Amino acid sequence: MAEGAPRYDSVIVRFGSEIGVKSKPVRLRYERLIARHVREALRARGIPFEAIEHAMGRLYVKTPEAEEAARAITRVFGVSSASPAVSTSSDLEDIISVGVGLAKASLRPGATFAVRCRRVGEHPYTSMDVCRLLGARILSELAHLGLKVDLEAPEHVIYVEVREGDAFVFTDTYEGVGGYPLGVQGKVVALLSSGIDSPVACWLAIRRGCSVVPVHFDLRPFTDDRALEKALALARVLAGWSLGRLKRMYVVPHGPALAEVKAKCPEKLTCVLCKRLMLRVAGRLASAEGADAVVTGDAIGEQASQTLKNLRAIDSALQGLPVLRPLLCFDKAETVKLAMRIGTYEISAQPDAGCSAAPKRPTTAARLEDVLEAEEALDIETLVEEALSKAEQVRIRP
Repeated sequence: MAEGAPRYDSVIVRFGSEIGVKSKPVRLRYERLIARHVREALRARGIPFEAIEHAMGRLYVKTPEAEEAARAITRVFGVSSASPAVSTSSDLEDIISVGVGLAKASLRPGATFAVRCRRVGEHPYTSMDVCRLLGARILSELAHLGLKVDLEAPEHVIYVEVREGDAFVFTDTYEGVGGYPLGVQGKVVALLSSGIDSPVACWLAIRRGCSVVPVHFDLRPFTDDRALEKALALARVLAGWSLGRLKRMYVVPHGPALAEVKAKCPEKLTCVLCKRLMLRVAGRLASAEGADAVVTGDAIGEQASQTLKNLRAIDSALQGLPVLRPLLCFDKAETVKLAMRIGTYEISAQPDAGCSAAPKRPTTAARLEDVLEAEEALDIETLVEEALSKAEQVRIRP
């Protein structure tokens, strides 16, 4: 803020649009839960605040560090946007005084601007009155800047939000992540590799209100130590988004089972059989965790194992639980863009050895009868039990 400008002392927090269409009891519960999560997010980052006031559809956070607080709040799931603002009374002259002060701090010579106003409650003026009178005062007091009003495509906007006896004036809005508040949709077990896709799928599940328990299948000796190190680092990033609720990750040794598949089964079915074993183990962990689904990072056709025919053959290994694939219809560019936004891309993009067990000519259209015949050479239950018995729970700290 420029010297002498009104100081931001509040943050206006708006909820995701999907929350607004819920029944009143559900909406109220979700909004109160988001308020609690906002409080946790600010405390976790050491950002001071004096109060968090809840009105249907809004939170008003009183804080001397409004801009930093607004940025932190946009990482809270269920928040659609946040605006650092200057608070004042609903008296029209007070609003105009603050609005002119913000205009002085933000408008450059020759700029175009507009005033937008939203009101809730009874007032002796209309929203149009606020826009007209504040706009006129800005043009008058800042005449030396040669400002112009442009209601269609202004370079700058002075926003006013009036709610009963209070008013808030602001110029910037930071986009939030939206979604539902943490945990309202139950628990899922999510496969977390060292790649780009699976951490994004985990994040999307969290965004939809799921509590996520990550499971990493350690493919050594068919990969190297870097894959596990990257998976742990990715889990820490996800934990940072979950306000400490993601506290642990399963690491399952999968190399021995994969070696059995390589030795005893048709090479072209390696990836399909490998993933069927992963789903069986994940399903057992989900039952132990009381989870309602398994999440993977598959996208249609991205890899040979992710064709529709192969996904159908893979899913038949898991009975009684749905397999959720948040990225199913994403293309890679969309996934990469989201990975960059949430902070996982740089980790995922670091080199590792990949999986040396992948066949040169994998099937893209596995027939279930061929898959079941191939599995007759394996002691499936023993492989699953051995993997579960050696699985470790690793504590994750953001």
